[in-house]
Amino acid sequence: MITHDFHIETKWSGGRNKIGSFKSEHLDGNISIPTELGGVGEASNPDELLISAASSCYIISLAAALERARFEQVEIHMKSIGTATLNHGEFRMKSITHYPSIKVDASNHDRLEKRLPSLIEIADKHCMVSQAIKGNVEIQIDPQID
Repeated sequence: MITHDFHIETKWSGGRNKIGSFKSEHLDGNISIPTELGGVGEASNPDELLISAASSCYIISLAAALERARFEQVEIHMKSIGTATLNHGEFRMKSITHYPSIKVDASNHDRLEKRLPSLIEIADKHCMVSQAIKGNVEIQIDPQID
């Protein structure tokens, strides 16, 4: 078994209406509480970062699945939406829906249409973030072929 540790450092100073920071080998930025939740909303927030992680992981997994299935000259544009709920004071991510739009040349359109359901599933199973949050967050995928 191969293991890999991902290191990230976070800093926060002051109360809830301040701005913190995060940094890793290839990523750094600021974090704050969104204005919709009563915060200052001047930086990324953990909810956006979770959806960004799920979206970027899934699109990479989908690109790899398409490549392994021998689809060449593929473009993927994806929108992802995270739906959160506030119930009895508990805020939680309910679902994340990915809307991948896959562009292939006309000669591969029919082949992709036939293979897409299995490739979508394969990509989801190989996305580490999807696997980490399954059981707590519903993952939905609504693909489109261009």
